[in-house]
Amino acid sequence: METQPLPLELPDHGHHHLSSLAAEVHRTYFLKYPPLSVRWGQRIQRKSRRSIRLGSYNHFTNEIRIHPSLNAHNIPAFFIQSIIHHEYLHHMLGPSHNRRFHSHERKFRYHRESKEWIRRNLFLLLGRRAARRAGIARAAVSQLVLF
Repeated sequence: METQPLPLELPDHGHHHLSSLAAEVHRTYFLKYPPLSVRWGQRIQRKSRRSIRLGSYNHFTNEIRIHPSLNAHNIPAFFIQSIIHHEYLHHMLGPSHNRRFHSHERKFRYHRESKEWIRRNLFLLLGRRAARRAGIARAAVSQLVLF
């Protein structure tokens, strides 16, 4: 008898199955630790912004929040997983972005691809037009609050 894959539940809103992406990150990199709650943050409507916080970790509630604008078809799943991975590292290593933190961060399988994706697509997340993309890529990266 042939087995069928379990159907994925439909996401409440948007494109990505956040719980599945988080479970894969936990299973692959943090199995020794209890899983954290991972959820989408609240949507705040803005046409354009100067910076964006893509993810955050709350050490009081042990919860990771991911910016809701990432729940879109044009955002690759590996990029969302890189943010989840980054926030799990804050759970393990604390709030500092020091050498130890960056060393662990580079162990994420798609680390390079994620950095390249954000470099090329930051204008999408900031709500800017593609025509202005070249200038924004250089100017806005310093204003980006990644995690």
